[in-house]
Amino acid sequence: MQFSQIIGHANLKSHLLDVVKSEKIPHAQLFIGPEGNGALAMAIAFAQLINCEKPTETDSCGICGACQKAKKMIHPDIHFTFPVIGKKEGKPPLSDDWIAEFRKSVLENPYLNEYDWLQKIKAENKQGNITALEAKNILRKLSFKNYEGKYRVSIIWKPEALKKEGNILLKLIEEPPANTIIILVAENQEDILPTILSRTQITKINRIEDKDISAALINQYQVEAEKAQRIAFLADGNFREALLLVENEDDPFDQDLKDWLTFTLNNNASELVSFMEKKAGKGREHIKQFLEYYLHFLRECMILKFSNQLNAKFTHSEKQLAERMSRFLNEEKLYLLVPLIEKCHYAIERNCNPKITLLNLSIQMEKILRGKPISTESWVERIG
Repeated sequence: MQFSQIIGHANLKSHLLDVVKSEKIPHAQLFIGPEGNGALAMAIAFAQLINCEKPTETDSCGICGACQKAKKMIHPDIHFTFPVIGKKEGKPPLSDDWIAEFRKSVLENPYLNEYDWLQKIKAENKQGNITALEAKNILRKLSFKNYEGKYRVSIIWKPEALKKEGNILLKLIEEPPANTIIILVAENQEDILPTILSRTQITKINRIEDKDISAALINQYQVEAEKAQRIAFLADGNFREALLLVENEDDPFDQDLKDWLTFTLNNNASELVSFMEKKAGKGREHIKQFLEYYLHFLRECMILKFSNQLNAKFTHSEKQLAERMSRFLNEEKLYLLVPLIEKCHYAIERNCNPKITLLNLSIQMEKILRGKPISTESWVERIG
């Protein structure tokens, strides 16, 4: 993988190129940033660059033997660690057991998240782990001499999955063998062991700019310009989310939201139940996207109501719905609605029953929009 294949992040790419040219590459780095920002892709491209036989001024060459192997994720000196489940009964899980599936998944979509990966290996509701045996396997691999590259590189994706077992790696991270680079790729800094965190140099990878997402959708996925700009805005710097929105472009959320609000405010129980059953049948990720869209819609509604209307980014149909909603919305109601929707999103993420979760949200939402009192302890606050 090359920098040129990664969407956006021009300044970061320039910085990493300067680091390589200086020949002072930090031996332990943490690439950290929000989901869908390309941090894993950046780590893989960086590993390819530092082992490239003929790097250019702006990237790895992409054609030398090292690059040919690195771009297929089969370079013998670039190792991968990631959350997994057990593949064989009674055997502790190891990344090596799933490396073929991991390569295929990442090469298909380097912007995938942990949920996408675990679904690829049919983990269902099982949690992925990086075990003590995995940590010892990293030590073993990095104890060998370089096979053919300038550097041995260990890319650890989702080090948040390293619990106390991560302490096995402390000495390695602090003083690795010569010409050894360790790159941790994470989303949540607070979930990483402090003992590991303190031994790494942190590189923050920000959200991808809307213009870069829009350009990628137009050039790589043949999305119409207006639609690409719209999706980029909704994705909020998350290219994984942008790809999901492209997949759902024939199932527009604005009509779904209009139906949901109509059934809810009219107390149309049968239509509401039917709507929730349909939504629940589309899966957890679809529901999460729908709730994220609703949050976006509410934000833009408030801009439309209290600020310059030109600043609200609505399609024609959305603007009509927003103008109707403005009769029900005020700041007080918004402060009640937003946390409720966020908690519902969290509940869906934790595999709560989607139909019950959405129905309960509808009941609370109708009370808020109608100005009725709601329970001081809603159902979502009792989850977990």
